[in-house]
Amino acid sequence: MSKKQFDPMTIVMPVVALFLGAFVAILLIMVTGVSPFKSLKVLVSSGFGFSGKVFPIFMTLGASTPLILTGLAAMLGFKVGVFCIAQEGQYVFGAIVAAWLGASLDLPPVIAIPFIIISSMIAGGIYGMIPAVLKVKLGVNEIISSIMLNNISSLVLEYMVAFPLRADAGQKAQSEVIAKAYWLPQFIYGSRWGVSFVIAIVLIVFFYLLIYKTRWGYEMRMVGENRKFSDYGGIKSSSVIIRTLVIGGAIAGLAGCMEVLGNYHRIMTGFSSGLGFDGLSVAMLGMSNPIGVVIVSFLLAGIRQGAQLGLQINLQIPRELGGVLIALVILFIAIANVYRPWLEKSINRIRRRKIDG
Repeated sequence: MSKKQFDPMTIVMPVVALFLGAFVAILLIMVTGVSPFKSLKVLVSSGFGFSGKVFPIFMTLGASTPLILTGLAAMLGFKVGVFCIAQEGQYVFGAIVAAWLGASLDLPPVIAIPFIIISSMIAGGIYGMIPAVLKVKLGVNEIISSIMLNNISSLVLEYMVAFPLRADAGQKAQSEVIAKAYWLPQFIYGSRWGVSFVIAIVLIVFFYLLIYKTRWGYEMRMVGENRKFSDYGGIKSSSVIIRTLVIGGAIAGLAGCMEVLGNYHRIMTGFSSGLGFDGLSVAMLGMSNPIGVVIVSFLLAGIRQGAQLGLQINLQIPRELGGVLIALVILFIAIANVYRPWLEKSINRIRRRKIDG
C-alpha cells in the first residue's frame, strides 16, 4: 500500500555527503597554509561545542529553527511532486505581518501572540496558494511563478521598511521594535534557542504522523509518485496539491513570524538572507523526510556557525568556506540520488547472495 515509513538512506546519504564534502574542504584549506585538522576542529567546536559563555551548540539549535520550518515547507511541496521555491517570499510576508502587528497591537500577550502567529501563517498560506492555483488551473510552471513571487516579496519588504513601518530613529531602513511583551522567550539569552524551536519540533512530529499515518498523507505521497494514477484511483490531485502548498506556505510564513517574535523583533533591509532558499536545500538533503529535515537543518546551522565564529574569527579563514562545504554536500547528495537506484539494487543483490549462501 505505501512505502516503509523510515528509510535509513535518509540519514546515511547526508552523513556520507557531509564527510565527502569535509574531505574536499580539507584540500581547499591546505591551500591556505593552515592546518586542515586544526581548522576542522575549530569548525566543529565553534558549531557544536560546549564551551564559552553561550555554548555554540545552543546557538546552532537556535539557528536551525528557521531552517527546520522552511525545510518542512519545501518538503511538503516535494511530497506532492511540485518543485515550489516560493518559501522565500512566504517567509518574508509572514515576517512583515508579524512586525506590523507586533508594533501596532495593544492587546494582552495571551491574545496578541496567537493572533500574530495565525495572521502570519495566513499571509504565508495565501502566498503559497498563488503558485498552486496557477499550476493546477492554468498550467503555469511553479518555478517561474515562485521566482516572480519572491521578487515581489523583496520589493514589498524594501518598501515597508523604508516608508510605512520605518522607525523614526537611525539611518538604517528598519521597522519599529515590536512590543517587548510579545517577544518569545529564549531558553538561554543570546542563543536564539527558545520557544520557536519547540514549535518547530512539534510541527515536525505532527507532519511525520500526518504523512505516514493518515489518509491525507497517503494521498500526498500517491499524488507525488503518479498524479494521473492518483486521479484514476479517486484522489483529487488538484485539491491535494493546492491544500498542501497552502499548508507549506503557512509554515514558511510561521518561520518569518518566529524570527520576528523570537529573534530580531523587527524587520529590516535584507531581513531574510536567503533562509527561504536554504529551506530548499534542507528538504533536498533531508530526502524529503521530516526526520531528515531536522538532521540536515542542525548540521547546516552548525557548519555556518562554526565557519563564522571559528574559522573567520580565530583562523582568519573566510566564512564563505562554510558555504562551499554546504554546496559540496548538496553536490554529493545530487550525485548519490542519480546512482541511488543502482546502489540499492547492488545492496539487495548482496543480501540475497548472503541469504542463499
